[in-house]
Amino acid sequence: MTSSIRIPEASVPSVQLTYTRIPSTSTQIVCATIKYTHFSEMATWDLVDGKCCELVKIPYVHTNIQPYHMSGTEDDRLFCNGYYAEILIMDPFSLEILFSLASRVNPDWISALHVLRPAKRKDDVVLGLTTTGMVKMWPLPAGVGKGSDPLYETESKQIRCLNAISMSCCAYNQRTVIIVCAKFWQIYDAGDFSVLCSVSPPRGERWLGGDFLAADRVLLWSDEGRGYMYRLPTNCIADSKDFHSKATDGDNPFLYCTLAMPVEKPLSCPPAMRFFQAVAQQGKPSCKYQKLLIRGDSEGAIKFWHIPEVSNSQLAQIKQEEFDKPTSLPPTYQITMSEVWANMKPPPAGIVDQLETPDAPSIHITASIYLPQQGRLVCGREDGSIIIVPASQTVMLQLLHGKHQQYDDWPPHQVLLGHAGRVNCLLYPNHVHPRYEVSHLVSGGVDFAVCLWDLYSGSLLHRFCVHAGEITQLMVPPSNCSPRVLKCICSVASDHSVAILGLSERKCVVLASRHLFPVVTVKWRPLDDFMVVGCSDGTVYIWQMETGMLNFSCHLDRVLHGICAEEVLHACDENVASTTAASAGGDMGLANPAVHFFRGLRSRNLSAIRHATQRGLHQLQQLHHHSNQHDGVVVKSDAPPLVIQGYRTNPKDSESHILFFDIEALIVQLLSEEYSAMSPGTLEAQGLINSAEYEKVSALTQSASPDASKKIADFFGRVKDKAGDMERILKEKDKHGILAKVKEGAETMHTKLQAKAESVGLKNISGDGRERKGESKDKCLLLCSRPHLTVERVAHFSFTQAPAMLKSPLHLEIVTSLFVMIGLQERFKFNDALE
Repeated sequence: MTSSIRIPEASVPSVQLTYTRIPSTSTQIVCATIKYTHFSEMATWDLVDGKCCELVKIPYVHTNIQPYHMSGTEDDRLFCNGYYAEILIMDPFSLEILFSLASRVNPDWISALHVLRPAKRKDDVVLGLTTTGMVKMWPLPAGVGKGSDPLYETESKQIRCLNAISMSCCAYNQRTVIIVCAKFWQIYDAGDFSVLCSVSPPRGERWLGGDFLAADRVLLWSDEGRGYMYRLPTNCIADSKDFHSKATDGDNPFLYCTLAMPVEKPLSCPPAMRFFQAVAQQGKPSCKYQKLLIRGDSEGAIKFWHIPEVSNSQLAQIKQEEFDKPTSLPPTYQITMSEVWANMKPPPAGIVDQLETPDAPSIHITASIYLPQQGRLVCGREDGSIIIVPASQTVMLQLLHGKHQQYDDWPPHQVLLGHAGRVNCLLYPNHVHPRYEVSHLVSGGVDFAVCLWDLYSGSLLHRFCVHAGEITQLMVPPSNCSPRVLKCICSVASDHSVAILGLSERKCVVLASRHLFPVVTVKWRPLDDFMVVGCSDGTVYIWQMETGMLNFSCHLDRVLHGICAEEVLHACDENVASTTAASAGGDMGLANPAVHFFRGLRSRNLSAIRHATQRGLHQLQQLHHHSNQHDGVVVKSDAPPLVIQGYRTNPKDSESHILFFDIEALIVQLLSEEYSAMSPGTLEAQGLINSAEYEKVSALTQSASPDASKKIADFFGRVKDKAGDMERILKEKDKHGILAKVKEGAETMHTKLQAKAESVGLKNISGDGRERKGESKDKCLLLCSRPHLTVERVAHFSFTQAPAMLKSPLHLEIVTSLFVMIGLQERFKFNDALE
């Protein structure tokens, strides 16, 4: 069983799904095509375990995929057509192109195709129809497969049919073909492709597709989600004696039934509809298959109709009776996602349900952002208010049962009022980069305004009113932009304008408003002071930003289309990827050398290839050097234990939330809070800060490479030898005894510091490291017995009672003065009681 579901192109990118079952197995595959402007991504999923089997990016944009089991093959093949002049036959498992069907006569994009196996032939035949109305036929000989040369059409004919949507041959006689366009559907003779009849859609509707119900019946469906059942005239029925004759005035296609909802609100976009035959249920031996029409719309509703079997006598009786409208059948079964959610018992909890009251209607959440550093969740609502709640307490209130659910005013929340309508987007700039103020929150609404808030006081700091449409996006410029832009944010509005707003200056710095289509992306070229704006029609606008000490201006540098526009956007992505390594020096901030390498290959420029190769090797060396600067110490980023992500499947729906828990980060945070509450004595008593535990932790942080220890030892050995050689050279060149005087002064300072330490209660230690009599070991400050200028003598400190010892500023002064005096660059280590 094979079927294909086509989803209308309501937005870019659009998605098309194709379902097929592998013969003699239970494996089922869904092939999805995500269509972009000049390429598409194809992926297959196994419906048994839900895993993605294959994912490829191809330079073709498909508009239709039809699975078909070719003769002489074990598996199905995917016949694809779209924005290219061939028909591609692909393997559904590897998604590789096996062979193609090309055209010799008037090659053009294929708008519709149909694959069939004639009754009197052993091979398959492919019928294709171009966008300009050229019908072509390709026979598929036995043995054609992977690596075969392109097959060319054997017959072609021009017909009056432009931009066809679908084409299907009658499976009952293979003598007639139905072709559906947006403004009409037509029946053709499969022998010579002469038109037999034509029907226009009802007023205000457009056809989406159609198929044969029988040799004399057809089913059509429109963009309003309705189905229409017609009986064909006698000149379109192959078994009739009047077949292929001229149609008479009284013999026209007869509409005898419609499939529609009794009462239905208008759809926001055309639905997805498909006709297919399913295996009949048990207990119905009279009909082997059931004919179904399935419809799915953007509201999350699924409806299907059982197509009734109408005999010729019933049809004649219907035709004799006079009706203003044909009989309308409601859906046999329907279900919506809203009904599924409404019928859940208990209903799913909302993130801010504690703020709702029985008397007041619920207010939908339209935007949300989670602040992990502060542990707060910010929610913008459709009435213009912004609610700030503690995230962990809110989650606990909704998901955990306890005494906290009995409190009316728990958890506490904060309300920000400043927008006159729906809040569309929220931005916390400090979460993106720490150069912004911690207390700043930015929101954009349907009232054309961008508001700057103070999170702690809840006050409105400034209101930017520079756009002429509702705010759709808020973003932060990259960190390597000019200093004037670093304290700004970028806002995008529905009037196709882009603004750079200065948070510290409280004014609009740049307003770019010459875009003809909605803005979908904003990217940056900081090294060139370019702001790159991509629109929904594929056009790219490049704005030159001129920064100065006193003024800031921006002008439109150029407008790009097509492949050039895509290359500029990709170059911006590569530049962002390379800026993370720009701190290593050199040319790391430039474009990726791979781009210049492939451009050199394309233009056959040897010097460009050589230069790109040298740059790539230089960058690899710099990255390797930068990665080795940590001396094998792996620094783990502090990930938040809880992340709250908002999502919506429909712009009209209220925003829902997904909770992500990082178990490792949660354990680390719980242990840190537990250990911070313990005293140093308790930590040592439990064995958390002794030397054995420290050695275990040190062993865990060592490199797993067997050569790492040897390389580190050799490195420090070379450092030690270099330090000894440098000391010997200094002694040889020290003719005036400067080093001896410095050493003598250091010893004198050491004696004074030791006396000062004893005067404030710090105990002295003997030269062999043993404690003098009568002095407590727990409250000792271990100083080196003699300060020295070489690296071999390192001062070791052990603070087992560090919090108590460092209460006096004098103690800190002694420690700081000692290290400044002897010039040590090595770090001194405390016990784990002090971080």
